[in-house]
Amino acid sequence: MRYLNHHARWSSICGLIVLMLAALNPFRAEAFAAQVQLNWKTDWESTQKAAEKEGRLIIYGPTGVDQQRLYTDVFQQSFPKIKVNYTPGRISEIISRIMAEQRAGIRQADLVLGGTDILLGTLKDKGFLQPIRPVLMMPEVLDTSAWFKRKLWFADTEDKFVAMWRAVPYTAACINTSLVKANEIKSYWDLLNPKWKGKLVSQDLRIGSARNQMYAIYIREDLGPKYLTRLYTEMDITISRSLPQISDWIAGGKFAIALGGIECQDMAAKGLPVAPIHLEGLAAVGAGTDPAAFLASAPHINAAKIFLNWILTREGQNQFQKLTRENSFRVDIPKEGIVDPFFILDPKREYLFTGLEEFKDKINEFRPWLESLVPKK
Repeated sequence: MRYLNHHARWSSICGLIVLMLAALNPFRAEAFAAQVQLNWKTDWESTQKAAEKEGRLIIYGPTGVDQQRLYTDVFQQSFPKIKVNYTPGRISEIISRIMAEQRAGIRQADLVLGGTDILLGTLKDKGFLQPIRPVLMMPEVLDTSAWFKRKLWFADTEDKFVAMWRAVPYTAACINTSLVKANEIKSYWDLLNPKWKGKLVSQDLRIGSARNQMYAIYIREDLGPKYLTRLYTEMDITISRSLPQISDWIAGGKFAIALGGIECQDMAAKGLPVAPIHLEGLAAVGAGTDPAAFLASAPHINAAKIFLNWILTREGQNQFQKLTRENSFRVDIPKEGIVDPFFILDPKREYLFTGLEEFKDKINEFRPWLESLVPKK
């Protein structure tokens, strides 16, 4: 059975009571519903007052300018009495800092935002986190009908520690539009055309985003390990660990096709002669750098609770989409003209959410086989 917090359980019970009372006495039903509404508002108001008394919120998170603006300036516009101290950095550096603080007994950071790999593999595994799900209290946040697949999204198998609100579909490939004609690549099998031999470059398969994409291919019955073996042993693919280098190569025409976590959408938006290729079938979807973890040692607990509720509201997710142009898991907010169409998830399509812990374990088991395809130097 999935973990349910006391707010969610109480909401479900209250819903049943309202229905029963409505059948017997509509006036009693209205009075009870009003009391339920008052209860969560009372909790919210008391939490907000306590947060304002704390006066601060310490967040360690990604370096993206739009994200920093959202998590500081935009949040503070709604809650001006809570000053956000945001420390940006690479997630590996942030984790090292947190580990050092934990060893020294320093209680500084409240929330950590970053890739789920390290949040799960380091902070959660070492017991440094407290659950987020129990602190969510706003009805519009807990309303599962407002979310993709009708559920709140958490990366961990316990479904409560690492909250997710972003969905980042990977592109199947990035092409140089001067070297590859429109619609010339319609399926993964077209990448095996002999004309592309020696003209493909790939992100190193020992790096996370490449592994995630290749795992989605590996488990497909129509592709699988035989396809990946052919692709990486027959097509004379150049391997690079540097995404900026791959970007330069594909934009400059040194290679026709690039595989891996290339920022193809951004490059195309800048007017470079590249285009992302999106192919049918199971698609890999990443979680980006926004997943949130709530440190057990957080000194500003109430401020963190306010932030975690706010960011998952319609207002918070609207602002997220407007600033990043990427897709929120909320489905009850406008997307057309705001989110890049490629990032909007199709409820009828099958996706593999690589940020989830259940898939990370499988991807790690798959890793040695995949790395065996990388030519030995």
